[in-house]
Amino acid sequence: MKRLILGYRCCYTKIEKIKKIRFDFSTKSISKFSNLNVTKNDLLRAIDDLEHFERTTRTLDRSKSCKYFQLQSLIIFLLNLFYAMQFLVLSVTDNQSILLYLGDRFVSTSFRKELNYISHFGTFMPCMVKIFLLHLNQLNQKSLLDVFDEYKESLQEPNKEFVLLSKNDQLFRNFYYSCIKSYKYIPIGTIFVFVLLQLTTMTCNYTSFNILFFQCISLATEIPLYYLIFTSALWLFIMAMLLGNLVTLSISELTTECKKLNSVEEYTWHNAASFYYKHSLLSNWIDFFNAQLAWILLALYVYAAFHNILIFFYLTQFTFDDFGVKFIVAFTNLLLVIVIYVTILYATVIGQKACVLHRSIYQLTADVGKSFNLKIALKKLETLERLAARKMCAYIGNYIHVDNNNTLLFTLECGSLYLLFCTNINRNNQ
Repeated sequence: MKRLILGYRCCYTKIEKIKKIRFDFSTKSISKFSNLNVTKNDLLRAIDDLEHFERTTRTLDRSKSCKYFQLQSLIIFLLNLFYAMQFLVLSVTDNQSILLYLGDRFVSTSFRKELNYISHFGTFMPCMVKIFLLHLNQLNQKSLLDVFDEYKESLQEPNKEFVLLSKNDQLFRNFYYSCIKSYKYIPIGTIFVFVLLQLTTMTCNYTSFNILFFQCISLATEIPLYYLIFTSALWLFIMAMLLGNLVTLSISELTTECKKLNSVEEYTWHNAASFYYKHSLLSNWIDFFNAQLAWILLALYVYAAFHNILIFFYLTQFTFDDFGVKFIVAFTNLLLVIVIYVTILYATVIGQKACVLHRSIYQLTADVGKSFNLKIALKKLETLERLAARKMCAYIGNYIHVDNNNTLLFTLECGSLYLLFCTNINRNNQ
């Protein structure tokens, strides 16, 4: 009995430590690497460079100043879609003429079909993001970029503060600056690794000059196109991280402000009205972000999760004679797992901090007694009802709210799909 009690206490202590670590993930861990003390002018110059880079890579045209921007972006999308379909064809055919003219770089390996399908997956996912960006650039109404435009306006005026950030503005400024700098250099490093792997594969699997010639032509035309489409996919990831950081810091600031309202000395009707206004504004922004990103996040979520399980199944259930092929497959699977779970766990922090804010508002008792004001009390009731009706957190497809329970459910469903693959595919092969 004593061992059982001691074991329970040990498990409970470890769970509480894990919760504490995950709860502090968004603000403290990010601020450790972004102690840059970025000034407003530094960030403004970086934002201008970002907008120029977006136009140069045909990712987005915020100013609507580039002529034929949509047409050029559409051509980039169609050419990358052609390459995605090319890899798909190479993954299902054994016709030697098609393999030659399409420049199959894995033609001499025994796993060429599987590697071509992974290449198809890696090319098709950025194409999905490009469709979303074409739609976003076409919009003439409010978009998720408006919050960054408002923040940029607050930087341009010396004594103006962003309405949702006052205490945590420096943290967000550092994170924003770091993301912009990373966004400009990550694509170059990724393309360099991509070219190095392709050249290594072509050299090690050399069979004839004709095949090598078509492979080189295919690779030379593919590199600039994939660079342009990859920058688009990375842009969406960076923007999602920035939005998540902005929301997390804003919720933390509102929680601190709410706790101050519990003090009789700090409480005034003006402060209470300002708090509920900021909360309503933040809730509207979060709902708007979720609505505008709904379909693209759902599509990427389903597509990436399914192929992650498919690649993991192939990695664990089949034997590889070539270590290089196994390394590529394992690296792809590991990269997918990291991106999926880092994004999901990062998004759960929003819901965790929102729950703390919800409790703080519920416990707010300073607006009763002598300080009672009917308008403020009704505003508090409206805020609580809104939080109870729809959770303040990140959503996937506007239906699945990202929290700890759904993250665990997602993991179990992936495991169930993996076991389903193992049962049915292995049974068919027997």
